[in-house]
Amino acid sequence: MQFMTPEQYQFIKKQAKKILNTYTTSKDQKVIQAIQALVQEEIDSKLTFSEIDQQLVLQPIFHIQSKDQLEKFLTDIKQYVEPFIQPTEAQLKKLFPKDKKLKLPKLEAFDWQETSYLSWFDPGTNRKYIVYREDGALKGVRGTFSNSAKVGICTVCNQHAKVGLLLVSKKGADLGTYTKRGNYICEDSESCNGALSDLEKFTNFVNNLM
Repeated sequence: MQFMTPEQYQFIKKQAKKILNTYTTSKDQKVIQAIQALVQEEIDSKLTFSEIDQQLVLQPIFHIQSKDQLEKFLTDIKQYVEPFIQPTEAQLKKLFPKDKKLKLPKLEAFDWQETSYLSWFDPGTNRKYIVYREDGALKGVRGTFSNSAKVGICTVCNQHAKVGLLLVSKKGADLGTYTKRGNYICEDSESCNGALSDLEKFTNFVNNLM
């Protein structure tokens, strides 16, 4: 009964932390009830439930009053997350045919239930690779990545983090010309996935690179 995507799981995680923070900072029942109602509204707008049992799975979120309860809740609901389908090495190589010596990451190291998109950096070429699924099809984009060594706002997940500039070169309208498109994104893609609770931002980012 997997009914959540990885980004929806991250969204629920944020809402759970909001509930915990409310219990931690306020004893006013009206304030607590107001935040609970707001979280319920947010969940209903983000997730579509096909059966009542799915809603019941998330009900403990409204009573999270400690970090232990938070961790237990997140562990309990993780089994309901539909993981990012792990691509094969052959599929990844097919996405980037021009890179004859493509260095792949250790795929077994990824937590696919917390992965909305796959990404890795090759320090030998200064290239960052991004792999994602669109309408079931595996797609990829790669570009040069320059660490900025500063904290900024990531275009993909919208969190404050160490960011770098990803630039993707595309052939221009005239022969022999190229255009570059890009933006600042998280240096740490695992952290970015952990903060990504709105996939539309990611989709807009990769579409703007095309």
